[in-house]
Amino acid sequence: MSAAFRTAFRKQRKDKPVLAMLRDYESRNVTYIDPEGGWPIVWESAAGMHVTDINGKSYLDMTAAFGVAACGHANRAVVRAGQKQMGRLLHAMGDVHPHRLKAELACKLSQLTFESWSRAKPKRVKGKTVFASSGFEAVEAALKTAALATGKSGVACFTGGYHGLGYGALNVTERQHFRGPFRSQLTE
Repeated sequence: MSAAFRTAFRKQRKDKPVLAMLRDYESRNVTYIDPEGGWPIVWESAAGMHVTDINGKSYLDMTAAFGVAACGHANRAVVRAGQKQMGRLLHAMGDVHPHRLKAELACKLSQLTFESWSRAKPKRVKGKTVFASSGFEAVEAALKTAALATGKSGVACFTGGYHGLGYGALNVTERQHFRGPFRSQLTE
């Protein structure tokens, strides 16, 4: 790619003001922004696994938005179900005032996993569910569960992986731009 093309492309980019705004107003420990402007991609819309960025370029979302879009982005059935539920009850403060669907989902998850995998038949082991609203919360819950179940402090993690920004998750990431500001509070 020629220098002239790169310069012309940069002038047309709509993501630059968005990234500049994030750099100015968001905590530096949340979104990593490449100083040379190659990362991140600023998403504009998505359908199925096809994502379009703010510059109009298309990508395939091979992560399903970290699992949030496991049924695809803008899946009509998921959108309808969400709209229907939000029309009745947006939030039940699940850990304080749960909804019936929370109990039913926990039961179904147990039946599909622990109970169907259990070797202690006919008495099946019931699984316990932790509902989390983000990957960070799920990682924190998994780290705590592992510590309680094993009594050990160490865990295996992916080298170079991103596991979230909580203290537990920061302990298992090697990404120095996230760990750096909190190094004195993290274990090695």
